[in-house]
Amino acid sequence: MPALTYVYGATLGIGGIFGYAGRGSKESLVWGLFFGTILCWCGLRMKDRGPGVRGYPFAIALLASAVLFFLSVNKAMQRGKLWPAAAVAALSFVMGLRYASHFTVYGDLYEYGV
Repeated sequence: MPALTYVYGATLGIGGIFGYAGRGSKESLVWGLFFGTILCWCGLRMKDRGPGVRGYPFAIALLASAVLFFLSVNKAMQRGKLWPAAAVAALSFVMGLRYASHFTVYGDLYEYGV
């Protein structure tokens, strides 16, 4: 799961940079780099499987995905355009489901190789 988290974080960071370069949106740059950095940090921590480390990077990534989902849906409804806000919302929803699955029985079984 850390590899997908890196890709998700990098996508957000690069999207923020492109948003700034294309439209001059400082908001896009700041939020894209902020959430991208948080998610890449979570990806680093997900690789640590020791006691006490297991749950919190997944919880932070889930929270970041939920916030991004609701911000993106709100932005898409305000603007009336689907691209890029709806794409970020869809990606955040899917990744949020992945992070949430970690807190289920199936996530524990996958984690321990059962």
